[in-house]
Amino acid sequence: MGDGPMSNYDYEDEDDLSDLSNDLVKQLRKANKQKEKELAELKSQFESLSKAQRERAIKDALERRGVNQKIAAFIPQDIDPTEESVSTWLNNYADVFGVDTSQTQATPNVNPAQAQQYQRITNTVDQAATPNSVDDVYRRLMNANTKEELDAVIRESGL
Repeated sequence: MGDGPMSNYDYEDEDDLSDLSNDLVKQLRKANKQKEKELAELKSQFESLSKAQRERAIKDALERRGVNQKIAAFIPQDIDPTEESVSTWLNNYADVFGVDTSQTQATPNVNPAQAQQYQRITNTVDQAATPNSVDDVYRRLMNANTKEELDAVIRESGL
């Protein structure tokens, strides 16, 4: 035992050690590729969901303003998908899209669909025949003496 301390490690089998390290490196590379693939898939899903959420928020903001939602395609990507940002952008470009900003201001807590129905009802009532106008048309129809007078009454009354 006089040659010096003996080592606990036997390095005679370096080939086995190198095979083991190669296998370990291969396994680590394979695991790393799998993780990168999973990360890329999750990133893609996140971007898709973020895009869909942004589009929905912008369309909702446009709907609350009573504006055609197709305008959403023209809103730049750097605009925040908040109602305030969309409204500001829409006010700046209203003339490009033919939007009348004086009539598109949303009333808080009013459902746009209900507001649209209310406007339709109001327009119908404004254009409807009142009892006085019906009586007048009836009187004129009854007093018409010729076919031409009758046609004129019908044409003027919108019947």
